[in-house]
Amino acid sequence: MNQWLRIGMICRMAVAVVAISTSAAGAVEQGNAIVKEEFLVQGKDQGVKLFVREKRLANLPKIAKENVVLFVHGIPGPGSVIFDLAVPGYSWLEYAAERGFDAFTLDIRGFGRSTRPTEMKELPYQNLPIVRTDQVMRDLDVAVDFIRSKRKVEKVNIIGYSIGASWSALYATLHPEKVGKLVMYGAIYGRNSTFVSAFGDPTNPDRPNLEMGAYRYLGRKELLDQWDGWIKLELQDEWRDREVIDAWIDALLGSDPTAKQRSPESVQVPNGPYIDWHEIHAGRSLFDPARIKAPTMIVRGSAEELITNEAADELLQRLTSAPSKRRLDIGDSTHYAVLEKNRLQLYRGVQNFLEE
Repeated sequence: MNQWLRIGMICRMAVAVVAISTSAAGAVEQGNAIVKEEFLVQGKDQGVKLFVREKRLANLPKIAKENVVLFVHGIPGPGSVIFDLAVPGYSWLEYAAERGFDAFTLDIRGFGRSTRPTEMKELPYQNLPIVRTDQVMRDLDVAVDFIRSKRKVEKVNIIGYSIGASWSALYATLHPEKVGKLVMYGAIYGRNSTFVSAFGDPTNPDRPNLEMGAYRYLGRKELLDQWDGWIKLELQDEWRDREVIDAWIDALLGSDPTAKQRSPESVQVPNGPYIDWHEIHAGRSLFDPARIKAPTMIVRGSAEELITNEAADELLQRLTSAPSKRRLDIGDSTHYAVLEKNRLQLYRGVQNFLEE
């Protein structure tokens, strides 16, 4: 079967565009507005629909085949929140779109506006942790094929964040023919006893705690506690903007249709990614870096806790099949650099890599 016919058949299963809007914020440098399109795409599993958002310049005659990128989120929130925050200057999707890229992001099942597994309607301890790597790989493959068909390209650049970076790296080893360049930002990688203990079996931390339940609830306090702990108290206002923190939490809570059913409000987060997180930090990486064949960039914040400086160096060295590789370090930043004042170091460094 012809390649594009096959991909077209996949994408004809997609639900039509949910909404098309023109962003109120034009792309100043090009004097052009940004178009936002949103899709619900049929997943590979029955009953699963995946929310995909696209942003691009409105009157760009043609988007170069190298300028198509998919942003892949981690936890606790969906891509439509972390990569497209409605605060001026804090949408990475818009930053890429303003520079001539067709920028997409995906909400993996269980997050944002994608289908919520039925287990999320039941009590958490009635089921094992949900949304594991195998399901994420199926969701990513659907999104990538949808984008390839829509833009008539063979490969898509992928920017993965947090556990999403580890998922994206695994995807790149499984489908090298579909991945252009790979960016691993804030990847979870290398051994880390702190998180092994946090997500491990209380009687044997080397094993994951499968009894943590299908999902968890994270309120405003839980969402902020870890982030606060990564920045010295006297530096918190220097590294972050309070307005952005509030906007992110409000958007995250707003992405969960059940959040207001609880007091205080909280976002419901699948626990499967926490099991993957445990396994990585216990020394069982999701992927083999030597099998990544795409040009790759590793991005790490100066106060990053989920991938140490040494682990980032090790990962870079183990990318033996990548035709090119590099590391980008962001000063005065944490795992949440995308939401911090030095985010432009992140945006610019990654953009330069993609444009090379």
